[in-house]
This record gives sequence, C-alpha cells and structure tokens, in this order.
Amino acid sequence: MNKTIAFLVLCALPALACRGKEAKPSSGFIEFQLSAGVPAAKAIAQGKDTIFLNRVRIVLAELAIAPSLANECEEEEGEDNPPCVEFDEHPVVIDLPLDRPVVHRDTKPAPATSYNLFQAVIHRPTSADTAFLLAHPDFRDASVRAEGVYSRAGKRKPFSFVSDFSEQEEISLEPALVVPAAESLRVTLRVDVGSWFRSADGKQLVDPRTAAPGGPNDHLLRDHIRMSIRAFRDQNGDGEDDDSNP
Repeated sequence: MNKTIAFLVLCALPALACRGKEAKPSSGFIEFQLSAGVPAAKAIAQGKDTIFLNRVRIVLAELAIAPSLANECEEEEGEDNPPCVEFDEHPVVIDLPLDRPVVHRDTKPAPATSYNLFQAVIHRPTSADTAFLLAHPDFRDASVRAEGVYSRAGKRKPFSFVSDFSEQEEISLEPALVVPAAESLRVTLRVDVGSWFRSADGKQLVDPRTAAPGGPNDHLLRDHIRMSIRAFRDQNGDGEDDDSNP
C-alpha cells in the first residue's frame, strides 16, 4: 500500500469510530425484592392468642418507581424526565415470603438518578381481567387472601381471610434513593402482615373471620393493610430499611 494512502486511512479511523455514536445517559439497575415483615411472620402472638399464617397472597398492579424529577409515573406531553422503572404493569399475584426476610422478584435497568416515589395498586380483579381470572379463579372479586389457624386461649380454628380492598398506594421514599451509574440499588417492598390482625390499640389480636367484607373488623383490616406497605433501600437483603438501620 502506498505510504501516503496508508497514513490517510489511519488518520481517518478515529473519525470513523466516533461517527454515528452519541453519548448515552448513564444507567444502573434496580433489584426489586419482596418482604412480609421482619422477623418472618408465620406466627403472630399477643398474650395467650396466636395467629399461625400458612399462606398470604395479594394482587398488585402498576408496580413502578418514579424518578425525583418526575415525582410520578403519569407522563405529560412535552416533558423530558427520566422514565419510571416498571416492574409489573398488569395484575400479578404476590405470594408473600413468610419464611425468609426477602425474596428477589426482578432486576430492571434504571437511569442513574434519584427516585422518590414507589407506586403500587392493590387490585381487586373484575370480569374485565379475563386472562388473570382464568389463571387465578380464586381471586374473583378478591385482592387479598390469607390462610392459617387462629388460636385463642389454646383453642385453634382454621381460617381463610378474603378482602376485596382496592386502592392505589403512592409510597414516598425519604430520603430519595439513588441508582449509581453501572451499579445496583436494591429496593424492598414490604407488606407487614404481622400488623394486619391486631386491634386498633395493638394490644389484642383480631379474629380474621371477623374481618371479611362487611364484617365488624373489615375497615380496621383495610386500614392496617394500607399502612403496612412500605418501600425502602435494602442493599443487604435483610428486609429492613438501610436508612433506619445504618
């Protein structure tokens, strides 16, 4: 090859390498975890009474985390904010882990920025959720199901608690959680089932059979379910808020 031509080709290579490439925004990952409370909540005791939980399931939808710049997951025309990170848009049955601190559900790429809102919908399936109900017929008009045994002063009775509670939850993340570039942020969504079946003052257990829709403790349980949901940074996967336990 002519030396002059070779020199020109070599000088052109950097331009060729850079042509067509644009700087991409830095990104990392969010690892999404689930918890039923700490310690594991198979047995909830108060005085001489105990609730033994065998299984707790809840239907959630629109699970997503919002960047601080947007502060929501509803996109407005003309906005140029980092997108929400979505985990489950459509209704899913979450089988809460009663025998371990957390369970990993998903890992998603995420813009390297701060996030200040976690969104979740407690969803009561209706006839419009055709495919979902074909797969989960026991959740027709039910968003929460819990099975176990209620022991009152030593006398045990099995129960099957069902709720048709339906509500969108927007959980503030304080302080905001940051996804570092090329690194992972672990976020735990905790549904503290140990707080559900307690009296308003927390000094007694509530018979789950009295908390079904229309029952005397129906609205008490709805309030407890609503307040039991939290989201937080949990890098070591112990089911506890890292910012409350540095």
